[in-house]
Amino acid sequence: MNRRLAELLNFVDFGEICKFCNINCCRRFYAVLLPEEEGLYEHSFEIETPIGKVKAIGSNQGKPCPYLDEKGLCRIYSIRPFDCRLWPVMMYYDFDRDEKVVYLDLDCPAVKGNRIPEILIKNIIEVLKNIDIDKEWLKKYTLAPWPNNLREIMRFK
Repeated sequence: MNRRLAELLNFVDFGEICKFCNINCCRRFYAVLLPEEEGLYEHSFEIETPIGKVKAIGSNQGKPCPYLDEKGLCRIYSIRPFDCRLWPVMMYYDFDRDEKVVYLDLDCPAVKGNRIPEILIKNIIEVLKNIDIDKEWLKKYTLAPWPNNLREIMRFK
C-alpha cells in the first residue's frame, strides 16, 4: 500500500509553536484535500475554483473547523490532511512559468514573529521538492479563494 502524501509530513508538529496562539487558523481557514484524501473526512465541503471544484475541511461559512475540540485543539491531529500539516507553508503553481512556488503565509502569527525553526521549513521544502503531487490538483489549490498574504521562499520545477 502506498503511503498517503500527508504521512510524508509526519515530522511536522506545530503544537509547541501554536500552543498559545489566539488566532487559531482552524477557526478562520480551510484545508484543501488531496484527491487521495477526499473520502477520509466526514465533514468536507466543496470549493469552486475557475478550473473546477476541490474538497476541503476546516472553517466554512463563518464556522470553525468541526474537528476542533472545546479548547480549540485538533481532534484529528495525528491523521490531519496534507494541507493542515503543511500550513503556514504553502505550495502554489505558477501558471506563467510552470513552476511550483513555496510560500510562508504571513497571516500566521508564528511566521510574522519568526518563530518557526528554519530547519523545519527546510525539511518541509525537501519533502515538497521530492513528492509527486498532481499538477491539476495544485492548479485548483492555487486558485482556491485565500487571503494570499504570502512571502515567497522557493521555486522549483
